[in-house]
Amino acid sequence: MATSKNLIINYKKNTFVPTGTSDLLVESIKSKLEIKGDVLDLGAGSGYVGIKLLSLFKDNFNLFASDIGRSATQIIKSNAKTNKKDIIVRTGSLFKPWKNYKFDFIINDVSGISEEVAKISPWFKDVSCKSGKDGTKLTMKIIKESKKFLSKKGVICFPILSFANENKILETVKKRFKYVKKIGYKEWLLPKEMMSKVLILESLKKKGYINFKKKFGLVIWTTKVYIAYN
Repeated sequence: MATSKNLIINYKKNTFVPTGTSDLLVESIKSKLEIKGDVLDLGAGSGYVGIKLLSLFKDNFNLFASDIGRSATQIIKSNAKTNKKDIIVRTGSLFKPWKNYKFDFIINDVSGISEEVAKISPWFKDVSCKSGKDGTKLTMKIIKESKKFLSKKGVICFPILSFANENKILETVKKRFKYVKKIGYKEWLLPKEMMSKVLILESLKKKGYINFKKKFGLVIWTTKVYIAYN
């Protein structure tokens, strides 16, 4: 269980626990955007991002949330009830639960790092990460399908981590949307428990799957938050 300024968020063993990227998503949206209408949190995990945004925007939008795991959607419903938030929750992979729906704002909250990085990270213990060796598989699929689920003036928001192939994702986004804008950025230090695996990271970087920089013996990677619309 975690608390965040009057919010109470519970987790199950195989539910993704929010990270700094989750908070950067929330902070970037809060500081740069005004969201309203129907909002979809895709790959919502515990529901943390959506519930926090509902609180920050004073319940000024309708929240829909989904995750591939039934245990995750159960905990989203439980967290919604605990925090007195109304959320329409469904179980299923990516957009499958939302056939014939249109949203004004979509938040891509699915796994976005290389599977090989996920295996050696502290972030995906007991949690599936099927995003491919370059970390783009799920994000690319969402970007390619998202326009079918966006309203005429709809916006999609997504993080790109340097532990994935950033250029590949951005090239795909720019082919499908007229406007692409960065609204958030943060550098992170590699967790201490991953420092013994730096050779694995260097091999992935050499193959072009991921990127990072080394400075004073430290490994520094990044998260960038983007929005795209037409």
